[in-house]
Amino acid sequence: MEGEFEWQGNRNLRRFVDVCARNGMYVILRVGPFCHGEVRNGGLPDWLFGRTFDVRSNDEGYLRYVRRLFREIGAQTAGQMFKDGGPVIGIQLENEFNAAAALWELTAKQGDEYLGGGTGGEAGTEHMRLLKQYAVEAGMVAPIYTSTGWGAAPLLEDEVLPLYGGYAYTPWSISEQNPDQKPTPEYVFVNYHNETAQSGEFNPPYAKTKYPFACCEMGGGMQTWYLSRFQVEPESVMAMSLMKIAGGCNFVGYYMFHGGTNPVGKTGYLNESTTPRITYDFQAPLGEFGQIRDSAHLLRPLHYFLRRFGERLAPMATVLPQGAEAITPEDAHTLRYAVRTDGSAGFLFVNNYQDHVEMDRHEDVRFAVRLAEETIEFPTKSGLTVHRNASFILPFNFALDGLNLRYATAQPVTRVESAEAATYFFSMPKGVDGEFRIDAHEGIARVSADAGTVERDTGNHYTVLIPHDRSGMIRITQKGAREIRIYAMNAQEASMLWEMDDEGLPRMMFSEIPPVQTGEGIEFFSSGQSSFSFREYAGGPAAPAKWRTAHTACSIAQHRGGWFHSYDLELPAKEVRLETRKIHDHKLALKFASRMLEGVEEVLLSIDYTGNVGYAFAGGRLFHDHFHNGAPWEIGLSRFRDTLLSGEIILETTPLRRGVMTVTADAAMAVEKQFTGEAAAVFHSVTAVPVYRVALIRQAD
Repeated sequence: MEGEFEWQGNRNLRRFVDVCARNGMYVILRVGPFCHGEVRNGGLPDWLFGRTFDVRSNDEGYLRYVRRLFREIGAQTAGQMFKDGGPVIGIQLENEFNAAAALWELTAKQGDEYLGGGTGGEAGTEHMRLLKQYAVEAGMVAPIYTSTGWGAAPLLEDEVLPLYGGYAYTPWSISEQNPDQKPTPEYVFVNYHNETAQSGEFNPPYAKTKYPFACCEMGGGMQTWYLSRFQVEPESVMAMSLMKIAGGCNFVGYYMFHGGTNPVGKTGYLNESTTPRITYDFQAPLGEFGQIRDSAHLLRPLHYFLRRFGERLAPMATVLPQGAEAITPEDAHTLRYAVRTDGSAGFLFVNNYQDHVEMDRHEDVRFAVRLAEETIEFPTKSGLTVHRNASFILPFNFALDGLNLRYATAQPVTRVESAEAATYFFSMPKGVDGEFRIDAHEGIARVSADAGTVERDTGNHYTVLIPHDRSGMIRITQKGAREIRIYAMNAQEASMLWEMDDEGLPRMMFSEIPPVQTGEGIEFFSSGQSSFSFREYAGGPAAPAKWRTAHTACSIAQHRGGWFHSYDLELPAKEVRLETRKIHDHKLALKFASRMLEGVEEVLLSIDYTGNVGYAFAGGRLFHDHFHNGAPWEIGLSRFRDTLLSGEIILETTPLRRGVMTVTADAAMAVEKQFTGEAAAVFHSVTAVPVYRVALIRQAD
């Protein structure tokens, strides 16, 4: 209702910012007023329409509401700005102003009428100036103000940082007349700071060197739309990040990294009619119900790399090989690569992913990087294989605690150091042997590896080769200095790496089950597995911990092997029983015990069905839905405890049709439609998976 603001429950902005602060996270507030996000009217309330003014305009009537909204947000975040010691470092003003609009869901002809993107030209720049002014007046004073920069969005120069992005899946480009998406240019290397080169769709009205290229909307996934039922490939998310970084981006921002659920509003469903009514999972790296997907495991080593080695990368410029600008998205045959360098050291970026194209596999690949004073050719032992959908970063002249790693066919991830040793963790791309070439030094006493081979050539280099299907530790013993270690991880092990923090000291852990840092120790969230193991690197600054479980029925066993301390956990398994009754092929009733959620963190339903749209009801109320795209429909039940008090869920799906719909006018009082072809609406199976939460507490020595 007009004049009413609700900041309770999941709408508690102040609590959210406080949680971010407690977990060491900075915050950029996206204050709107227009947010889009496939939300009803782009986030503008129904009652704002039908007035004498236009929304997203400089009309005083509209601006009065904007000022009131900003004052409310400012009051909720008072004292949380960076200048006050809080985590809020930035404010995003509006969203896609002049570049995009939202469906006008208040009106009857949904899908045909859109809310305007605002006024253009000088008036648009004035609008952004006013929004910033109102934000400051409301107490939202931050070091950075941002706005989306693509399309015809106006820019408040020297005051607001323009942000960009890109998506592999663009459902807005799909229509009944054009059902097939074309490959996007996002996976062709560009230099975002080259004034003369073509740089895809990035053609700003200012000099490209004036601002750092920064992103707020790299596709961490994409929500399925009614006419576009894709499955996001995990590799597309990793490749998107790599491409932006290679092109000069030091400011990585996703949309979305964590999927969500939009609640039912007072005037109807909050999602646009192009998307499901409630779910906004987005196929994101972190799912709507906390699922950790393959894309998250691919991104995590990259994020560790940015955190640990970002200071090396950030000043480096992008260099493209000759002919790179001529590569088109449809080109499946040309290997794509680029370099970021300071002239003497740097990183080689390789990408063999392209959306909506089946890329070639490249074998026996070798690179030559021409620097100011030398040319580095690698690998030297054998050419590497670049598999379809692969994307990775290879270093050259990489500083190793005073030594020089001339090159490696493995990606640097992170580093830990103690008085005894500095340990670097590298990830070998799938199917690529790790070749590490180290410049010899008079201080090196010995180079060894517990897997693979070590050679010293006449050119005064050590070359260590680690097979890609193994992981191995390389040890460089020095005279009068601490040891340097390189742990080369195979691709599977790299996806299991987690960097924990223990009172400021890093702990390197390997686990298939996701761990989360807590004040007293760690917690694991295990989906379906009541027993599992994890390992902790024993050579870090923090001594391997002695853990005890907070759960009396959970047992833990500890043993050491090689470089790691290993831990085996076991807790009582919980059987989640569902009674399934078929009403029709397309309609099921699920009955469950009222205490189903006791003793577990979550119960995740996995629904295998064929249909058009899936609906989940409890007590006659729709509480979740899904656009069928061939992947299982997942629902986490703990969020809907109050909704599920009846102990019954009704699942229903509408037919998925493949054929032709024709219109007949035979009826006397109405037009009839007749379908010819195949129609399917059937539930194949429903399973319930318990998610266990296991807390470990660090014991004092």
